[in-house]
Amino acid sequence: MTNNGRSGSQATLDKLSLGQVPIVLMYHGVEEVPADPHGIVVTPARFAEQMTWLKGRGLRGVGMGMLVDAMRAGRAQGLVGITFDDGYVNVLDNAVPELLRHGFTATTFIISGRLGGTNEWDAGPVWPLMSADQVKAVAAAGMEIGSHSATHTRLAGVGAERLKAEIDESRSNLSNLVGHPIRGFAYPYGNMDAAARRAVRDTGYDYACSVETPMANLGIMALPRIVFNQQDGSGRMAAKRLFFRSYTAVKGTRRMMAYNPLAQTVKKRLYAIVRSPHDE
Repeated sequence: MTNNGRSGSQATLDKLSLGQVPIVLMYHGVEEVPADPHGIVVTPARFAEQMTWLKGRGLRGVGMGMLVDAMRAGRAQGLVGITFDDGYVNVLDNAVPELLRHGFTATTFIISGRLGGTNEWDAGPVWPLMSADQVKAVAAAGMEIGSHSATHTRLAGVGAERLKAEIDESRSNLSNLVGHPIRGFAYPYGNMDAAARRAVRDTGYDYACSVETPMANLGIMALPRIVFNQQDGSGRMAAKRLFFRSYTAVKGTRRMMAYNPLAQTVKKRLYAIVRSPHDE
């Protein structure tokens, strides 16, 4: 074991090839809502349909800690990671019972500094977040609790002190809440850079989830996920399962280009050429 509690096999997952990337489903809320401008909520009926689809194809939904352990042991075939960001009350009310009905587990990434609050970082409908007791109820049901930072702030470009407050203090507070060390972290908005990944690793987290991960950064501290939403019926589920690695590569390349200054300069120049009047 290393000083932060990670096993010696950690190095084997520090870098992942595209072929090693597991499929991980990313959810936020499970509820009937009158408005969902960000497309992050699925109805209980749709969620039940999606879980039934997984079970019917011999797949098992698991939390990220279990998936990572299986990856290290070479036994991840047939496993699908299921995650929920933010910690909405409706996950406890609607998602957990459905997961248990199928014998599945999942990881819920909690914002430690907003327990019992609302999603005030969003411009849109207000949804309640779990209280401390509700988080403990999710854990008691067999679900993994992970950290989603302390306040849900973008971490790329953030200074060392703020990173410590968002990453380290969140882990400490949530570990005290559930009674054991928190293993996993999910970057708010999927937003990260090398300093954020290093801070997560050095704090003692065993793994971290992003959303669109550049190919060069694929690894245990930047596991990509695929968003699943209300539009994902059986046909789209099948397509996402079949093409998730291609999807990961395309989305990761797009994210890399978005943060690459040279790529952005080239893009602007190309746009200028395209938009400029042609010579007669």
